Amino acid sequence: MSDKKRILIVEDEVDIAKVVKKRLSEHGFQGIIAVDGYQGVELAHKERPDLIILDLMLPAGGGLSVLKKIRIATNTMDIPVIVLTGIQDEKYKQQVLDEGVDAYMEKPYEASELIETIKKILGT
Repeated sequence: MSDKKRILIVEDEVDIAKVVKKRLSEHGFQGIIAVDGYQGVELAHKERPDLIILDLMLPAGGGLSVLKKIRIATNTMDIPVIVLTGIQDEKYKQQVLDEGVDAYMEKPYEASELIETIKKILGT
C-alpha cells in the first residue's frame, strides 16, 4: 500500500500543532511539526512533505517570509501550502494569496474543514 502522506505543520503554539498532528493521524496522514519559521523552511527542504500547513505569526521569520522562501526554491516550490492563521486582515490575506497558497483558513477553524481541504488538495 502507499505510504502515508506527510504534512509539515509550521506552528509556534505547540498545543495547536499537537492537536493538528493528532487530527491528521486520525485521518491517515503523518504530521511533522516545526515550531518557528527557520525550522519550517529547513524541514520543508529536508523532509519534502506532501503538503505544508503554515501559521503566519511565527518567531524566526514570519509566515509570509517562510512562504516566499518555500516558493522561491526549486525543490519546494510545488509543495501545496494551506495557511492556517489567526490574522484577520483582508489586505494581508491578499498579500499571502498573491504569493501562491492553495488555501487560506482563519483560526478558530473546523477540523473537518481542514481535513477536507487537505484531501481535496492532495486528491486523496
